[in-house]
Amino acid sequence: MRATHRRKSRSQMLSNRPVLRGRRHTGGPVHRQGPSKHTKVFLPGQPVPETGIYEVVHDRGHRESHEAVMHHDDPFPACDPCNLRVRFNLVRTAPYIFDDEDVVEEK
Repeated sequence: MRATHRRKSRSQMLSNRPVLRGRRHTGGPVHRQGPSKHTKVFLPGQPVPETGIYEVVHDRGHRESHEAVMHHDDPFPACDPCNLRVRFNLVRTAPYIFDDEDVVEEK
């Protein structure tokens, strides 16, 4: 006698997956960490696409790579010793505090 094996439908397979529960988004900008839509390398002079923390990679051992905060639409800077051979990679987006509507800059 042959055993019959019935294949699960897609909805049955998905219903067995664990449900991830976390904080609910309450509006405002979403900031992400990890893989980004910006997988390309940014060069000096290009505008910063999103405010956030970027890895700064210098040319040929001039300096270890490090992280820096970059503000949206500012140009990526050149490095004095590396000149235009410095590169930037988005690590994660992060809001600039004074762009927040609830924060007032003291004068």
